[in-house]
Amino acid sequence: MKNVFKNPGKLTLLSLSVLTALAMPVYAEEQAVDTRNVTITATRTEQEIKETPSAVEVITREDLEKIGANNLADALQMATSINVGAPAMTGSQVTVRGMESRHSLILVNGKRLISEGSYMTVNTYELERIKMENVERIEIVRGPVSSMYGSEALGGVINIITRKPEKEEFTFSLSPQRYSNSMSNGLDNYFLRYDSGKQGKWSWIASADRTETDIIENADGTSQNLFGRRDNFNLEGTYDLADNTFLDVSVDILREDLKGRQTATGGAPRNDRYDNSRDQYSLGLRGKLKNGDYQIRTYYGEQEKVDKNFLASNGDLTGFDVYKRKSWTLEGHVSTQVADNHLLTAGGEIRRENYRGTRLGTGGKNIFDITYGNLTKQGSEADIDSSAIYVQDEWLVNDRLLVIPSVRYDDSNRFSGNVSPKLGMTYKMNEHSRLKLNVGKGFKAPSMDDMYMEMTKVMGGMTVHVTGNPDLKPEKSTSYELALEGERGNTFGKLTYFVNDVKDLISTNTVTTRNAMGIPIRMDSEYLNEDKADIDGVEMEIGRKLTDKLMLKLNYTYLDATGATGQRLEKRAKHQGTVQLHYDDNQENGISAVLWNEWKKDYLPSSNNAINKTYDLWNVSVNKEWNANFSSQLGVRNIFNKKDTELHLLGSIVHAGMTFKF
Repeated sequence: MKNVFKNPGKLTLLSLSVLTALAMPVYAEEQAVDTRNVTITATRTEQEIKETPSAVEVITREDLEKIGANNLADALQMATSINVGAPAMTGSQVTVRGMESRHSLILVNGKRLISEGSYMTVNTYELERIKMENVERIEIVRGPVSSMYGSEALGGVINIITRKPEKEEFTFSLSPQRYSNSMSNGLDNYFLRYDSGKQGKWSWIASADRTETDIIENADGTSQNLFGRRDNFNLEGTYDLADNTFLDVSVDILREDLKGRQTATGGAPRNDRYDNSRDQYSLGLRGKLKNGDYQIRTYYGEQEKVDKNFLASNGDLTGFDVYKRKSWTLEGHVSTQVADNHLLTAGGEIRRENYRGTRLGTGGKNIFDITYGNLTKQGSEADIDSSAIYVQDEWLVNDRLLVIPSVRYDDSNRFSGNVSPKLGMTYKMNEHSRLKLNVGKGFKAPSMDDMYMEMTKVMGGMTVHVTGNPDLKPEKSTSYELALEGERGNTFGKLTYFVNDVKDLISTNTVTTRNAMGIPIRMDSEYLNEDKADIDGVEMEIGRKLTDKLMLKLNYTYLDATGATGQRLEKRAKHQGTVQLHYDDNQENGISAVLWNEWKKDYLPSSNNAINKTYDLWNVSVNKEWNANFSSQLGVRNIFNKKDTELHLLGSIVHAGMTFKF
């Protein structure tokens, strides 16, 4: 890593001194911090976070309620080494340890979502789509996890684990958000859930939510965001087949009626409409064995999007795109205690994906014509069949050393087989301090969009033409990670050094055509494997329980992210972190609150603009439980009303919420 200790700064020096103290023995009279949080995402088995070698963070239900998180973007605000860009016309970008949105795998209960797959849109819309009312916790694994999850898990995994029915109950909540300088702008969230509790052998949760988003206008009447309505319906059920044997079913339905305003060719205002739908179904069997447990499940999803563009002046149709994705997956794994000190996990999956639409142009097979109004476009379809097997051993070498080797083999009809190995180790230096090591490889297979895209679209007055490349190779990474963590009395902390070398990165070869005045009028881009990245960094996490009601937490990340020619990678900060003060009065009907500062130093918004940004945002949220049936929440994000159009910072946001249970 380059220059990381040249000017480490006071925070890094503080973290080194604190973590050195954590490695010392803990005296008997001191009370150790409770670190019994459990993860299932890092190894697919239940494991204490302090035991697992992987860099894991868990955002609990209490955390979500305390900060008033409405969606996944809200929930990730204070997470270590994660940067979430503010929502714009192309959704929200999320980077994990400097890896792009498309390099992080977002799961719901361990299942992949069927979602956008292009170079620019992977995961970006999910940060607003995934709501938090039904979420029990979020598990984040930083660093490649391809040895267990395959493609997309190049930068890490974000696994959203939903709540389970406990007792028969109705829940209704309302949570509006408004910009403080324009109280007519914001969004409204409505949520309704029915928990059946245990009724015979069945238990169910049925829920529905709606988000209505207002337009945020620019001076010329165009919009900075997608506005309109988003609806979700979810149904999850579990049937007890026998002792320790369960049948799980789920249905998830998404409908979006969204709009945008842009500038068409020649500067004419244009209204865009996006009618999107997604249906997902899942059926699974899980249970316990004499010496372990197992799970097998299948799930299917369809996503359909219809985008239409109209002149604002007369409503004439000027363009459209239509596409439909289908995905079917069969997967399973079994974990068995093969010896007193070996827990073996083995599994596999097969997946079939089909994509049919106009944005493939004639790049795929089965070319067709589709007509809307007086416009006709050509489209085609493509498919990918993939399969994988993996194996992992949790080897307890002795009382101090845990070693977890794992390897996965992925194959496909579109790319050659890929092997993803990983080795993780946790060494207990003493009862309250640990040294952790991870070495592994990750990969991301090119999507059908990347390979077969043939898209021509007017964006902001410029014609954009994007061409795919069927000869693309998977992006691959090699990563190393060394961490020291521990707890001493009421203090806990972790210091991590990580290296991630990425090759065969998919990028674009872009040619821009300008008019006589030098204004860009056309941009032609083609995907290719030509880039690489060296992403190194240091993470620091420190917390201390100040009293029985107050907790102070800090996290900091230094990131050195460069590309093939040594240039800095955009949409990343060299320094970022949060300072958090948590309060909980520990009463049955009590108050919890959090005040936090999130800051970035030397953030590079765009490679076209070499000016770095340095800024910080103050936020506060208070949650009050009045009784068993009613709670409320009130908060402000960006208290001091920071604004920056390039960063999509639009000022202070006041958010409130009321939840009723009966």
